[in-house]
Amino acid sequence: MDFWGHYTEFASPHRWVKLVHCGNDRPDKCTATARPAKKLGSPLVRLFGGSSMSTSTIASAGRFLILPVLFAGLVAITIQGHGLDQRLPHWETFLTLAAVILMERLYANSQAVSQKALLVRDLTSTFVNVFIAGVVTTLLVLPVLTFINQHVFGRQYIFTSSLGPVWLQVITILLLVSFFRYWMHRFQHRNEFLWKLHSYHHRVTDLRALNDLTSNPVDFALRNLLVYVLLGVVGFDSIAFLIAVPALSVWGIFSHCGGDVRGGWLNYVVATPEVHRWHHTAEVPEGYGYSVNYGVEFSFWDLLFGTYYLPRKDGQVLRPHIGHPGGLPDESSYLKVLLVPLGLYGIVSWLKRMLRIPSTPEGPQPAE
Repeated sequence: MDFWGHYTEFASPHRWVKLVHCGNDRPDKCTATARPAKKLGSPLVRLFGGSSMSTSTIASAGRFLILPVLFAGLVAITIQGHGLDQRLPHWETFLTLAAVILMERLYANSQAVSQKALLVRDLTSTFVNVFIAGVVTTLLVLPVLTFINQHVFGRQYIFTSSLGPVWLQVITILLLVSFFRYWMHRFQHRNEFLWKLHSYHHRVTDLRALNDLTSNPVDFALRNLLVYVLLGVVGFDSIAFLIAVPALSVWGIFSHCGGDVRGGWLNYVVATPEVHRWHHTAEVPEGYGYSVNYGVEFSFWDLLFGTYYLPRKDGQVLRPHIGHPGGLPDESSYLKVLLVPLGLYGIVSWLKRMLRIPSTPEGPQPAE
């Protein structure tokens, strides 16, 4: 390689790089100097080897493209791999969580708030809501619905004839589920008891994939599971469910992505992270009542019913301060998330006194 008469820069993993200059007339005589290394930025920039204009362009475009591309890929994988459900229950949920965590790493958010101290709570809540809440909800609700159908309609399903082509049933399920969730979500903010259940989900100080399922299981079941049991006795084609449910489930987790990804025009159709962050704002915008952006999957319900809010400055979507609107700190104890709103935590306190287990101090957690 002809490098005589030029400066050659040697990359270094440390804070300095070496510049070597060799003259044209004396290639055997070289001088070396050092200067501070350029900061390589996010993991995505480092992945492509620097901070050049092309890398910056790729990273910027990726922030807009990653959501729809990854969504389509995960939905396709889930549909194709539905046969794995019996051997690996809920594998698609954990695949989606892993994909969103990777997205959070690639598009690191400079304003992220550490959630490491809450990992045990988040993992425990995820396990309970994924593996237990659905089973309990089905066991409690399905027999009642089946009994009603048998005595009112004289059959297991409300409709026994075809409800139309599969594509139409898919659209119908998407609209019905998202419509139900929107209004249930609004009701959970208005009703005092339901807010006690739901408010623990709003104590988080940052949105992450792992705290998407951090919620009291009763609250989680009312907003996310009940509607599927209700629609299960209508008579929709199983193929329609096979297509619609993954789309709804995947995007529900996407909305909690903590990475610096952008929605663009999708902000007006689906609940992107940029949109959903404002639902978790600690300061509810004036004139919007209890909260904004209630849509779990689709934001067009908020546009339709006047609860959509996404402020911008200089063309950029603003980020809110995330937290409980009443100023309550995040709760690190899953037992309190589970039992306090139901008035059952006194049992734990009684057991601690009986066993002489010291109580942990309450209040805000120390800053990291």
